[in-house]
Amino acid sequence: MSFENKLLQMKGLLKKQPAKKQQPRAAERPLHEDKWNKIGLELVENKFGYVFRKKIIYPFDTRHGLVVLSELDPVLKAWGNVDFEHPFKLKEQDPLVFFDTETTGLSGTGAYIFLIGLLVKRSDHFEMMQYIMPDPSQEAAFLYETGLWKTDDPIIFSYNGKSFDWPQLTSRWTMHRQILPKLPVPRQIDLFHGTKRIWKNELARMKLSTIEEEKLGFTREGDVPGYLIPAIYLDAVKSGFPDGLAKVLYHNELDILSLVSLYVLSSNLLMEDMESETSGAYTNIGKWYADLKQFEQSAFYLEHVTVERGASSALARYLLAIQKKRVGQHEEAVQLFKEAAPHLRGSIEVEAWIHAAKLYEHQLRDLDQAVIMASFAREASEHTKVRHSLIQDIHKRQARLGEKKRKKRPEVAEN
Repeated sequence: MSFENKLLQMKGLLKKQPAKKQQPRAAERPLHEDKWNKIGLELVENKFGYVFRKKIIYPFDTRHGLVVLSELDPVLKAWGNVDFEHPFKLKEQDPLVFFDTETTGLSGTGAYIFLIGLLVKRSDHFEMMQYIMPDPSQEAAFLYETGLWKTDDPIIFSYNGKSFDWPQLTSRWTMHRQILPKLPVPRQIDLFHGTKRIWKNELARMKLSTIEEEKLGFTREGDVPGYLIPAIYLDAVKSGFPDGLAKVLYHNELDILSLVSLYVLSSNLLMEDMESETSGAYTNIGKWYADLKQFEQSAFYLEHVTVERGASSALARYLLAIQKKRVGQHEEAVQLFKEAAPHLRGSIEVEAWIHAAKLYEHQLRDLDQAVIMASFAREASEHTKVRHSLIQDIHKRQARLGEKKRKKRPEVAEN
């Protein structure tokens, strides 16, 4: 091109010649097909390239820990019959997908998903499909083959997937947004968050393997540690060695089966099982329902716990007292606060005494008892670390109660 034409082009006076559209290069068939076939992986081709996949069929009577997979249906039916709301409440006809991924790292553009496992319920069995990316050049084919773009309004079950797996998937999908179908925005049920709500302060760790051993009645054997998984995959891509990759597939399989068991167990606890768990777990469930403003269901669990006495039921009594106070059952509320407070620790003990003082002062009109409750609050605050505003509230309350009593004495004398 002449110097003059270059100037004209820079000024927009000369139209650029349309660039020839580059045809995508044909995907190369993976090198290790024969080796990976030996661990049950089948190579499939789609319009974007190649993917390995593995299909596993589970009869309805398959047991995973304490739960048989067929128990999912009665749970969904039970949720349909309750008149209260909860994030775990679903319908029998909802399209459920139990979902887990394995990645080469936790974050960053260099970290990608190489394995996606999906479990769905069919008419007479459960079906798991595991998809493995042969190498990073096949990422578009790998993501497309999962079919996650096909399902309308799917409900995705995961364990910490709402914070990690699905955002990671969305990020990788965006890399190929020019060619891949749009990924739907699903409703997600993250069982990690549900587990924390039910067993907070009851379990030392919230790892899925810990939940399996302590709650699902299942101990992993022959599993591979999670921190080794990225290295195993990268080695398999480079060398073709399949044995380690088979263990990664098994790890992913167990993760997904545990999602079904954990949902069934959690749902039973949230609806009808009032015997198998600790007082702390049922108190946590009661608090969860209260946070969801399902107060009747919350009170049902909290009252169940308050049958017991002492420290094990103290928090439940405190939470139930809050609800009694809210609906105007003041005498019951103040009694529960007084029963709970001596067994609580920290600022919540102080708050329990303050609640009792408020009720005696404003609702029950018993200044003597209000003074006693305020003094208990002050004493408790001196033995624990509480926010400064709470201490100020106690001092102001005691001063106000003292002034009220002084004003009341002349009236008593005249009478």
